[in-house]
Amino acid sequence: MPTPRLYGELRAGEDPVAAYGRIREEIERDIEKLEDGKLKGSEGAVWYVTPASGETVIFKCKPDSVEEVHWTVGINKAAVTMTCWNLLETSDTLSYETLLPLLLEDYTQEEIDPFRTHIDACIEEVNRELAFRTRVLEAYARTGLSIASDKASVMRALSEKFNRGEMKKVYALIIQHAQRAG
Repeated sequence: MPTPRLYGELRAGEDPVAAYGRIREEIERDIEKLEDGKLKGSEGAVWYVTPASGETVIFKCKPDSVEEVHWTVGINKAAVTMTCWNLLETSDTLSYETLLPLLLEDYTQEEIDPFRTHIDACIEEVNRELAFRTRVLEAYARTGLSIASDKASVMRALSEKFNRGEMKKVYALIIQHAQRAG
C-alpha cells in the first residue's frame, strides 16, 4: 500500500501561493513520462487547510503534467487509474462506490456515467496489480532474506513462486519496497 508523502506544513503568515508553486514543481520533477504517453509518479498533493472558523477545507495541488491529463482530455483511463491509486493511499477498499466521490471532484456525473465500463476496468486492473504487489511482498517476507545482502538467494527462492515473465517486475517491486523501508 502506498504511503502518502508529507510535503510540509504551512502556518498562518506564510506565503501559500509560493508553497503551492514549490510543491507543484517538486512533484513534477519526480514524474516520469513513459513511452506510451502515461505518467509514472505522484498525482499530486492534498492540502488540508484549517481556517480560523475551525472546519477543514481540502485543496488539490497537482503538477502541470497531471492537470493536463485531467483537464484537457476529460475523463480518461489514465486519470481514472491515477485516482484509483490515490484512493488507496487513504482507503483499503477500491470499488466504484469508494472511487466515485473522488471522481466527482474533477468530473460531473454526466461525464462519469458513460465511462462506467472503463472505470470498472481500471478498478479491476488496479486491484489486480495491488493483489500482485501484496503477493510479491508477502512471498519476499517469507523468505526471511534481504535483497540488499543476498539478491541471488532471494530471487532464486521467489522464482519458485512466480513465472519467469514476472521476475523482472518482482525484483523491481522488492527494490522499490526496500528503498521506501530503508
